[in-house]
Amino acid sequence: MYPRLFQFGPISIPTAGAFAAIGILAALSAARITARRLELDPEKIWDLGITGILTALLAPRLILIFSNWKDFTAHPLWLIGVFSVRSDSAVVGGLALALTAMLVFALATRLPLRSTLDALAPGFALGLAIASIGEFLAGSAFGKPTRLPWAITYKSRLASLWYGTPLGTPLHPVQIYSAFVECCILVLLLTLIAKRDTWKIRSGEVMGAWLFLYATSSSCMNLLRSDLPANSFFASQSLAAGMALVGGLLWLF
Repeated sequence: MYPRLFQFGPISIPTAGAFAAIGILAALSAARITARRLELDPEKIWDLGITGILTALLAPRLILIFSNWKDFTAHPLWLIGVFSVRSDSAVVGGLALALTAMLVFALATRLPLRSTLDALAPGFALGLAIASIGEFLAGSAFGKPTRLPWAITYKSRLASLWYGTPLGTPLHPVQIYSAFVECCILVLLLTLIAKRDTWKIRSGEVMGAWLFLYATSSSCMNLLRSDLPANSFFASQSLAAGMALVGGLLWLF
């Protein structure tokens, strides 16, 4: 496929990264539109999203640096080379700090927490769908071998080099499965928001629906992926279980 979207001299723009960036912008735009439907300040919702994104991008790198402080002080320019973080603990810690930063921002700006979560939910579904399409084109997050007629066969050596994608082997297009499911979830979430008065949807239940449905679908998709090592698979399934639990609690209480 196309693991590299553009090449400007020595600068390479990976397809997965570009689509992830597009997904983030689409998610923020969707959150602003949803905020208006829920009678929230769209500018505050935008700023909330920016706060979470910047924290999620910077925090894992800072955690990685401070956890390897001696190496960093010996080679200060090492920070320039930290383009991607592969440490699970740093990524999880960064996400925790991002959620904390968003919570503090929401409380400081007096945003209603449950309605704010509802405003963010459709954007999450849209952003993840776009990111999954980018992964499909790039060959990352690839599926297990299959003989199904709609299997995808990658032939790009760059995909193999960057992501370890097996070449010449028919694989489950699990990224397309994920994108399709997220689009279906997006339609459901928008319907819940549009019918919230008629169906008596309470604040927080839209985000609860996304958390539960995304966690369930993600758990199933992980079973079809072959790029996850055992420790990452366990961590992903544990995270999905936690998200499903939180989603259920938002519906119950």
